[in-house]
Amino acid sequence: MTEEDSVRAALAANPFPPNPWVKLGDDGIVINAGYSETLHRMLRWVPKVKWVPEKRHWWVPLSGAELIRSVLPEISRLAEATHEEFGAPARETLPAETGEPPSRTLSRPIFDPSASERDLFRNAARFLFGTDWQRDTARALGRDEATLACWLVGEKVVEDDPRVLLNEMLALMRRRAAAIGAAADQLAEAIERKKL
Repeated sequence: MTEEDSVRAALAANPFPPNPWVKLGDDGIVINAGYSETLHRMLRWVPKVKWVPEKRHWWVPLSGAELIRSVLPEISRLAEATHEEFGAPARETLPAETGEPPSRTLSRPIFDPSASERDLFRNAARFLFGTDWQRDTARALGRDEATLACWLVGEKVVEDDPRVLLNEMLALMRRRAAAIGAAADQLAEAIERKKL
């Protein structure tokens, strides 16, 4: 049995969890993520790994399967941050990303009530933290980033019930809104004192 055959057998016995960014191909593993130095540094330990610019993905030989498994949450985070570059499903544009005045963008609904719990959580996190939202969200909520990332990509692992996570996100958004409102009031007072 060749090394490639033994890796295939190991992956058949213990496959990667479902992940929209990482797919097992006939001759290797394809990571659908835009190029980033961070991902390049993570993958450089696998011989023959390569960035395929014309297809905008990474190709990793099967010998790198266990490394990919060990960093899968981080790969997912990086891929999520670059997902628009390689044609992921469209999503609602958040007010901070449109360049329009907030009064115009906030009149459009950001949160679809029929969306899944994961999508509601993801959209709220993007709204608060922008494209690099996973690490900041986990820290702000006091949650384990890897476990949260696994849940967000569809694994059944989660630190808590999704409703608890959504309520924590709601409380975080309300705290942020109150802090922004207080800072806006202070700025208004400072402007008034300066008579600008």
